[in-house]
Amino acid sequence: MAMDNVDSAGRGFLGDLAPSVLPVYQYRDREQLLNTIKQLVATASKATTTEWCLIERVNNSIFTSAFLLAKEGPFASWSSYDAQSERVLLRMTKSQAHEVASETFHVLLHDAIKPMGMDRSLRPTGSATHQAAIGAKEADEAWQPLRLPRGRSKDWPSVVLEVAFSESRDKLQSDIRYWFRASGGDVKVVIILQINQHSPQITIENWGIQGNKSVNRLHQTVQISKKGSKITTTGSPLVIEFEKLFLRPPIEPRERNIQIDDGELEFLAENVWGCQEM
Repeated sequence: MAMDNVDSAGRGFLGDLAPSVLPVYQYRDREQLLNTIKQLVATASKATTTEWCLIERVNNSIFTSAFLLAKEGPFASWSSYDAQSERVLLRMTKSQAHEVASETFHVLLHDAIKPMGMDRSLRPTGSATHQAAIGAKEADEAWQPLRLPRGRSKDWPSVVLEVAFSESRDKLQSDIRYWFRASGGDVKVVIILQINQHSPQITIENWGIQGNKSVNRLHQTVQISKKGSKITTTGSPLVIEFEKLFLRPPIEPRERNIQIDDGELEFLAENVWGCQEM
């Protein structure tokens, strides 16, 4: 089983992101940032290097008034806020492939739990905002059981999906760090679905917490690729532990770990590649 630790953050959970990873800008005032974002969006529509930019010097007051309370427009397109490093991660554009991957994965998860009779027992929380002392973040998709264990906060999902279209490894590791740290271990699984921009290849990673909740571990990697008309899937099926999703042991034999097999994974990949015209 492959393992990796991504809990060695720099200053804050976004502390490892730098200009070499994605564009970084300083916040001065709303008008300055609005003009900057407009220029970035115009540039991003012509290039596919990154969908993201990083805004620095954003304290809690600025984040709340300018970003968190924004209902529409560029300021509402924030994805993560790191209170310690005073940084906001802002999405400049959102690709169709990204959205198709997110929605299709939700359908596949729903289909996988339906034979167990659990499809009405799972609450999708989508891209709701989740806040903690270290900052705030939105998921691409997230889920929690309708019935939570006694004393378990309803503020956090049990499983989170992050779809990556143009993200670097540093950006993905910041996502993983946030969910496990901010939730205090209430988030049990983070699924990373990474889409290759330049070739028909998708990598799905299953991350969890290990032992004393201070170490994040890569539990599984699945790859789907296409050469010509031939699709190859390695590392499948994708497995999500029942207990980590529903926060209770399965009642056997009907309930068991959730598996998304080759056919479903290939369906997801073909949907995404159709958007990419690959």
